[in-house]
Amino acid sequence: MKILVALDQSPFAVTVLEKAIALAKQQGAALSIMTVAEDFLDLGDYLDVASASDKIFAATKAAAQNYSDHAKAAGMNAEIVVEQGVSPADLIIAHAANKGIDMIIMGHQGKKGLSKYLIGSVAGRVVSHAPCSVLVIR
Repeated sequence: MKILVALDQSPFAVTVLEKAIALAKQQGAALSIMTVAEDFLDLGDYLDVASASDKIFAATKAAAQNYSDHAKAAGMNAEIVVEQGVSPADLIIAHAANKGIDMIIMGHQGKKGLSKYLIGSVAGRVVSHAPCSVLVIR
């Protein structure tokens, strides 16, 4: 069994990771940790997008390494996947399809307030379009 845990950089992400580790151990599953550095291409007229994207990617990569270290300390080796793009949900869905993932685990928190309703929930989109089961942690 292959489990993909998709994490953002919120404080809730560690809770999601811990539940994913416990389930992976229980099932004898391989665990992959995925983080997505979100691109904001529509801001290119207002700021140096390349510089901002590089900083966001570096922070996302560092977070992924921290999550991997956390998993290792819990006795679980996990593959790290760091992607960059405009739609985290689409990247998570594509990775799951390409790698034959059996289950995606992710948190319900993320975008808040008005942006959640204007852009749509990442978890909601993944649940609707994923090629496998999705466990949403509350």
